[in-house]
Amino acid sequence: MLLTPFAIGASERARANTAGWWLVSLLLCWVLGYFAFNAASLWLRSTPRRRPERQLPVLVYAGASAAFGILTAALVGWSLLWWILPFLPLLGATLWLVTHGKERSVASGGLTVAAASLMTLVARFPDPSALLGTFDTSSTQRVIGLTLAVFGYFFGTILYVKTMIRERGSQAWLNVSLGWHTLCTAGAAAAVLWAGAGRWWPLFFLATAVRAWVLPTIALKRPIRPVLVGTFEAVLTLTLVGLCFL
Repeated sequence: MLLTPFAIGASERARANTAGWWLVSLLLCWVLGYFAFNAASLWLRSTPRRRPERQLPVLVYAGASAAFGILTAALVGWSLLWWILPFLPLLGATLWLVTHGKERSVASGGLTVAAASLMTLVARFPDPSALLGTFDTSSTQRVIGLTLAVFGYFFGTILYVKTMIRERGSQAWLNVSLGWHTLCTAGAAAAVLWAGAGRWWPLFFLATAVRAWVLPTIALKRPIRPVLVGTFEAVLTLTLVGLCFL
């Protein structure tokens, strides 16, 4: 979830023949920012007595991320900084949930996935005005579609994993998960019919829907090792990335 959106956005930038070295500094800014976010989450969950010893990683990672962010803006244009505006409420709300012990909630996961998915647009359109100015073009609509596909898959994974672990055996959670995967499959089919998307997208999301039903059903009768669940998700993620290159 950390690297996939960026990789897709960068590949779309390369497809437009506008890639540059600034993508490297943007990637470092993003990865270090993720480390800062994790460190901040750990700091917020700590008792007041332990917070001082966990403050340094927050400052180091946040400072390094900011430095590479400024370097990226200097290389590609200061309008990149406008992207901070949509990220702030997403990350702020997520950290608020962390302080209230809800870091494992669906809301927290959804906000995190939304922030990660946004990197697809950032890597492709470092200047947000370029996104808005070309909104009606097929290339921009393609990137927006890929961003939605990334969000649809990874948010669906959050629901699916819950049915495999914390909510295993809950019919209500299984219904929510299957409902989301069905919605994504239908949305992909609609994109094929009315937006000219690739015909493989409905098949991909149909495959995710099948796994969201079959594996939790099997897990009720016999345990499925987490490594197998993770391996299956790795294959699906690589498939997602591969489809974005077509």
